[in-house]
Amino acid sequence: MICMSVNSIYKLLDKLEMMILKGVPIPFSPFVLVNHEKLIDILDKIRASIPGEIQEAHGILRKSEEIQEESQKRAEMLLARAKSEAERILSESELLKAVQSEADKIRKEVITEAEAIRGRATEEAEEIKRNMIGEAIKIREGADAYAENVLSTLDSSLTEMHTIVRNGQQHMAQVKEESIAAMTSIKESCQPMEAQKEQPKVLSYKIKK
Repeated sequence: MICMSVNSIYKLLDKLEMMILKGVPIPFSPFVLVNHEKLIDILDKIRASIPGEIQEAHGILRKSEEIQEESQKRAEMLLARAKSEAERILSESELLKAVQSEADKIRKEVITEAEAIRGRATEEAEEIKRNMIGEAIKIREGADAYAENVLSTLDSSLTEMHTIVRNGQQHMAQVKEESIAAMTSIKESCQPMEAQKEQPKVLSYKIKK
């Protein structure tokens, strides 16, 4: 199933390339005009032909990006909260030192948490990338093995057909030789009979005295 999807994607990409190559060129520019409806239709077919494993990996990668964005928003919210809290505390001169200490503590916590989240997101993205590369290699190897198997089967079939044709030719030659031999034998057996029929009859007459 995966091999069939990959082959379908290659065919659709070739069709897309051919459509672009046959596009109407726009004078004095590197652009061409193509039928956007056909282009969108091919892109939809390519998207539908993508194997489920790759779509799942894409979903995981998108989820990782969403987690990273959520982490960034949370970090910004914490920073805003710390800034607000610091401004409130700074308004009270007797708590200036406490404000500075708390602000530094919150800032460090935010930075540490943001770095940890960014590190986890990067690791997840790298893991997804490695898995996608490994899956692509497996798909390519499977496609190559399938093609080799098809060619081997075709070679065996052609060899078998060639043997059948050669045996048929030999059989026809043998039948022909047997037929000629039989006709020759019949002809030779008929020749004495024809020779007897062609001998002239001798008439004998008695002369009366």
